[in-house]
Amino acid sequence: MKIYLATLLAMSAFAAHAHMESTLSYKFKGDQAYSNFCKAVLTDDVDLLKRSIRSKVGDVATSRKEVLRKLISTDGMTCNDISLVEFSKQREAKEVYAYLTEAL
Repeated sequence: MKIYLATLLAMSAFAAHAHMESTLSYKFKGDQAYSNFCKAVLTDDVDLLKRSIRSKVGDVATSRKEVLRKLISTDGMTCNDISLVEFSKQREAKEVYAYLTEAL
């Protein structure tokens, strides 16, 4: 019975944590066309980052690699007035940070 109760409590705690994370909201100020880059960092979502990069091919540069290079350059994309790479490091978005630093 104790194992069942412990398992039930653990599952409830996990579900509550997941629900709290999904209900967090962020307010983005700036060009809404680029908001997904900051959101990808906030949620540590590499897939969202990759989709956002793909969506800017043709607008920012002619290839995904060039879009990424421009975004992470010193005068590229910023979130909270810091570079995308620094923002991901500050927010401890390990997956996104690894992806971005791999591209450097």
